[in-house]
Amino acid sequence: MSQSFLTAFNNLVIKFNEDLIDTFPEENDFKVYKRAIILLNMANAKKICKLFKTYMTLYREKIIKEDETFFLKTNYKEIVEDSGTEGVESIIQKLKYYWSALSIGNKTKVWGYLNSLIKLSDLIN
Repeated sequence: MSQSFLTAFNNLVIKFNEDLIDTFPEENDFKVYKRAIILLNMANAKKICKLFKTYMTLYREKIIKEDETFFLKTNYKEIVEDSGTEGVESIIQKLKYYWSALSIGNKTKVWGYLNSLIKLSDLIN
């Protein structure tokens, strides 16, 4: 059962990134992130979820409460200080950069993705 949750989690990460590409077609970094996510998924399907659980759960309450300070005021020090997490931090920093330009509908979608990813990651060992 956990494997199906892992597959759903990884598919949702890819879908989230595809929506970011659609929202910001001029931003090439999201296209690079998508390729990296797909390659990482092929090499080690659990790694994406592990990284998400390790770093996003530090901000779990802000995400669940849809607290915009997560994007606007957080410096993500815990992520930046850990080597090997540049991809995680880069995606968050890009979202932080674009956050104020997003429509309410797009912000709602981002919160939906993040909350769904938290719920799925809770189901994965």
